[in-house]
This record gives sequence, structure tokens and C-alpha cells, in this order.
Amino acid sequence: MDIRKRDLLAAGVGMGFGLAMAGAAAQQRMGARAGKPPETVNSGVQPSSVDLNYRPRRFNKAIELWEDGQPVYYATERPMPGVSAYERGKLMCKTYADVINYDVEHVAFDITALAEFMRGLADGGGTRSGHRFPAVFVTCPVLGLSEEYAFANSWIMGQILDTGVSGIQLCHVRDPKAVEVTAHMACRYPFDYPGVPKMRLEGIRGAYANFAAQVWGMNNAHYVRIADLWPLNPRGEIMFGLKIEDTPGDARAAESLAVPGVAFAEWGPTDNNYWLNGFDGLPLDGSRFDPAKFPKLVAIRRKILDLCRQRKIIFLNASSPTPGDFNYVIDQIRDGTMFMPATEQTAIMGREYTKRKMPV
Repeated sequence: MDIRKRDLLAAGVGMGFGLAMAGAAAQQRMGARAGKPPETVNSGVQPSSVDLNYRPRRFNKAIELWEDGQPVYYATERPMPGVSAYERGKLMCKTYADVINYDVEHVAFDITALAEFMRGLADGGGTRSGHRFPAVFVTCPVLGLSEEYAFANSWIMGQILDTGVSGIQLCHVRDPKAVEVTAHMACRYPFDYPGVPKMRLEGIRGAYANFAAQVWGMNNAHYVRIADLWPLNPRGEIMFGLKIEDTPGDARAAESLAVPGVAFAEWGPTDNNYWLNGFDGLPLDGSRFDPAKFPKLVAIRRKILDLCRQRKIIFLNASSPTPGDFNYVIDQIRDGTMFMPATEQTAIMGREYTKRKMPV
């Protein structure tokens, strides 16, 4: 299919699906205003290219899609008081998204709630693609400020991974040594994995990952053989990502992205907006800033995208179903974005455009 036909098809899907999703979107907005978590509606719409006899070959759904050259779409979940984390997990197993971002960067860091969410996810009955559950990465409150800071907070990474998640994102990455400590030491086991190069720092994940193994549906011996960083370890099922989102981090981005084991990275437009544009980047009417209006932001995005391309790292960027928007999903895909937060409408457009075979 040529590009023009694919563009037309993607636009048609967006228009046709828009009315069907309008009521659900309104309910989600109302729920958010009422302090309730948004529902991740899955309409069941499949790409026209889908293979309904698809069989998964990896545990981590996101890595499998990336290896197939397909973009990955995620929904964000945050713990909320009075909401059952276990029930949310069961519900989210059937999300339209390929990945769940469990975001605790700015909300209560509650390991028990995360473990209950993962237990619910495992009990949710599996995904339409045949995976046990969508991949999950945690945007954690630990920052990539310095080597010393990373050493002091390394224990948190093991606590997170022991709940059974399949990824971690390090925020405010400034120091490549902080990346090295967090990724190689805090997120890995000390084993010599076949065909995987030795790193300067040995992993310190401990011998008790029984809960994580149960969540993954396997015994501990099997779990530790695959709970390693991809693509450093091609057989690894853990994805480690970076947020490069402030001026000090921007300056050392090339060094941070050169650390082996980084799977994905983003340019943190909202935080970079604070650093680069100050109050000028915050409209007093409360509306969302438009990155296209700020050349410094556009330049930072291009820098991180180019570095990711050079290092064969997955680039993360926002997405939109609206042609002409800075984050329009089709333009993002053309530009090399392979990881996007997305509504179902946006994800449907992107999947149709790239002729995805894996069911949703």
C-alpha cells in the first residue's frame, strides 16, 4: 500500500471511530474530574492486516513488537486512594494499549499497591495477542542525578522489579554514571548470561523474586534467566528507559544514551519546557503549551531523536489523532517514533498505518 492510501485509510479510521469513542472519552474526563481513574476502553477494533492466529514468541509484548518494526502504544495508570489496585490490574489486562505505564514519579510510592496491581494484571485472563498481560514499566521517583545518588537509591529498583513489572524509567537523567549504576547494578542479576558482554558493575538483584516469578507465570529459575535488560541481552525481557528532561541532562544526553542496556528514551517536553521557556511556556489560561511554538524545544526533541537513531534506542514521544498537530501519530511514525502514549483512537490509526499483524 502506498503512503497516500495509507494516510487516507488512517484518517478514515480516525473519523469513523471518533464518534464511537466520544461518549467513552467524555466518561473518562468526568471520571478524572471526580477523582476516579480513567477506564482504558478496548473497543476490540483490529487492524485490517491483523493475524488472528497470531502466537507470541516473547514474554514482553513491547519488545516483540519493536523486533517486528512496529510502534508500541501505552496507557498510563497511577495509584489512587480508595481504588482497589488489584481490581484495576484485572481491568487493565484487557486494555487497548500494548503497555501500561505505572507512573509514581509524582504520586505516592506504594510498593504494596504496585504488587497488588501486578497480581490483578496476572489474574486478568491474558491479552488478545496471547501474552500473559501488557508490558508494564514504572516511571519511578528515583532520579538520574549522580552516581552517589544512584547508589543510595539502588534498593528501590529491586523493590519495583520484584513486583513483576517488565520495565523501569529513570527520570531527570543528568549523569551517565547514574544510568550505569541504576541499569547495570540495581536492575540486573550477577549471572554471566551467555553471549552478553560483561559490564563494569555487577548486578545486585537478590535471590528472592518468587512473587515476580509467580506474576510472570513461571518458576524462579526460569524468571532469572530472562529478567535481564533488553537489548543488552537479546533474550532479556526487561526494558530500561530514560527521561532526558532538563538542561543539565540535555547537555550530557549523548553520554547517557551511550550506556549499554538502554531500551528507550524520551525528551521530557513538559519538564524541558520549564527549564527552557520558564513562565513563557505556561499559558495563563491553563491550556497545554504547543512545542512547535518554541524552537528550543523542537531542537531538543530533534537532538534526542537523532541520538536514539544513532544508538538504535527506541524513541518515545506523545501522539495525537489530529493531522497538523505537533504530535500527530502518522507524522511521529514517519519520523521514527516507536513508543507513544495514546488514546485508543490514536493507537488504531497508527496500527492501521503500519499494517500491524499482532492482535489488540
